[in-house]
Amino acid sequence: MTRNSETTELVGVVGGAARRKLSPAQLRLRLAAAVLALLNAGALYFYLSPPGGTRQDLELESAQVRTEIRAAQAQARKSQGLAAHVQTASDQAAAFANRYFLPKRTAYGVVFEEIQRMAKASGIQERDAVLAEEPIEGTADLTLLNITANYEGANANLTKFLYEADRSPMLLILDSLQASPQQKNNQINTTIRFQAIVREPAVPSPVAEAGGAQQ
Repeated sequence: MTRNSETTELVGVVGGAARRKLSPAQLRLRLAAAVLALLNAGALYFYLSPPGGTRQDLELESAQVRTEIRAAQAQARKSQGLAAHVQTASDQAAAFANRYFLPKRTAYGVVFEEIQRMAKASGIQERDAVLAEEPIEGTADLTLLNITANYEGANANLTKFLYEADRSPMLLILDSLQASPQQKNNQINTTIRFQAIVREPAVPSPVAEAGGAQQ
C-alpha cells in the first residue's frame, strides 16, 4: 500500500464518517486507525529500502572498507621497512666515511707515517715520494690524494710490503705497481702509487653565518 492510497483512504474515512454522521468517538477511532496504518506503511518502506542502503549493501561496503584498510596498512609497513633500510644504509655510509676518509688538515702526515711504518715492517727501502691531489667528480668536499713512491728490496720484502698495505687500518688504494729486477743481489726496483680519500673541511653556509652573527 502506498502513501498516496493511504492518504486517500484517510480522507475517504473522514469524508465517509462525515456523510454517515458518525459520533465524535467513532470518528476519532477511525482517524487513529488510519494514521496508524499510514505510520506502519512508512516503517515498512524504510525497513525494506533504508536511506543508507540495504543490509547487503552495507555489508559489501563494510567489506570493501576493511580491504582498503588492510591494503593501506600493508603499504605503510612496506614504507616503514624501506625507510629503515635507507636509514641503515645512510648510517653505514656515514660510519665508513668517518672511519676511512682523512681530514685534510692531517691527511698528509698520517699517510706518510703509515707508509713509513709499512716499509719498516717489511724491510723495503723507500727512495722518494710525490704527493698530488685531484678532485673526485660528483663530490664537493672529497679529493683523491695520490702518493707515488719508489722502493727497493728483495721480492720477499715487496710481498711483505703489499701484505702490510692490505692489512693497514687506513684506506690505502693500490692504484698501480711497476717492478723491474736489478742485475745484482736479486733486488727489485718498484714504483707504487697509493691513493687515499681526503675530506675537505665543511664550509658554513651563508644562512648559517648570518644566523650566528645575529646571535
